[in-house]
Amino acid sequence: MNDAAANRGDGADRVDMRDPGWRADPHPLLRELRERSAVARDVLGIWLVGRHADVNVGLRSTKLSREPWRAPVYRQLRPFIADSPMEVMVEQWMLFNDPPKHTRLRRLANQAFRPPVIDAMTERIEAVADELIDALPADGTFDLMTDFAQPLPVRVICDVLGLPARDFAATKAWSDALALIVEPVRRRADLEAAGRAAQEMADYLRTHIARHRSEGRRDDLLGALVAAQDDGSLSDDELLGNLILLFVAGHETTTNLIGNGVATLLRHPGELARLRKDPSLGETAVNEMLRYEGSVNFIARHPIEPYRIGDFTIEPGETIFFMLGAANRDPTAFADPERFDIGRTPNHQLGFGAGIHFCIGAPLARLEARIALNRLLARFPVLEGVDEAPRWRRLINLRGLEALNLRALASLNPIGT
Repeated sequence: MNDAAANRGDGADRVDMRDPGWRADPHPLLRELRERSAVARDVLGIWLVGRHADVNVGLRSTKLSREPWRAPVYRQLRPFIADSPMEVMVEQWMLFNDPPKHTRLRRLANQAFRPPVIDAMTERIEAVADELIDALPADGTFDLMTDFAQPLPVRVICDVLGLPARDFAATKAWSDALALIVEPVRRRADLEAAGRAAQEMADYLRTHIARHRSEGRRDDLLGALVAAQDDGSLSDDELLGNLILLFVAGHETTTNLIGNGVATLLRHPGELARLRKDPSLGETAVNEMLRYEGSVNFIARHPIEPYRIGDFTIEPGETIFFMLGAANRDPTAFADPERFDIGRTPNHQLGFGAGIHFCIGAPLARLEARIALNRLLARFPVLEGVDEAPRWRRLINLRGLEALNLRALASLNPIGT
């Protein structure tokens, strides 16, 4: 597709991510997109970039903004949603802000994700994983998503933030509704549900902020952020908004990483056996899972000035989706990219993004996924899928499973056989 055709947006060249085939398996479309041209456009006029080098550079570029209100469609809609709790909240997220605001907000949150803090959480994560596995049928079937992959990251992020894990049902429901904010196509009902969730979760957090303040607690991230608000470094909206962001981001993608990873291992029994035999491959295995079947399909950016990719110029006011799923299987960046290899090294996958917006919780997510996999495989010498095909969520950007029903055996020689 040449520059003129791209700017005209010829229908034959357009990609439709709403196609049901995308949800079942986006990789054929992503491969076609990457091989066709450096830049493509989707049916909504968004620019799509899928080559690893271009994605890696774009995610780090200071010529591109993360702020969604730079897009004309957002500016047009904003006056009509000015009083929406969801919009007020989202506009405070460090994820959707550029420096200097992003720098200030991220610096305050960084302390909870420093390597010594993450390393110190290992025993706690192992204990939660073991507790959840103990509740699974020793010899029978269970849904990995609802019984393990969802509650594990929620309980961990509750520990980080200083929130009670007993409120799992409510907080998970709010999080599910708010996660749709990063979806490019949303129904009115989804937006209304996200608005209600934003208000309800803000009210919930105000109760715990008041508790932390009255108790003078400073031993968790919530306490540290309350202290930052008390000394004037953080506004009320910034505090509430970024607590919600950290909660949602702190478990949504980790849940999908665990689910996608197990599903991928089941489709590659040789690699599953390899990981069972050598659990020390857990770190490179998680990295390969992020590359091969990541939790996020794309990340948006908006040009601050004319932005050049190859022969294409993208003007301010436009939106670019950097297609992580396409970049992570680019043969110019990865040898034999369609092969799932848990020992792959080097592996410059972009599943957590790049640049100043690189996922703040990446070290925690990697640790949780590695512990989850090792604990599951150690407990169940037999683990196999029950469903004929994976049941993927009906989403465009967030890549995860609705359910992953597994049949497990805790022993290769059960009593009575």
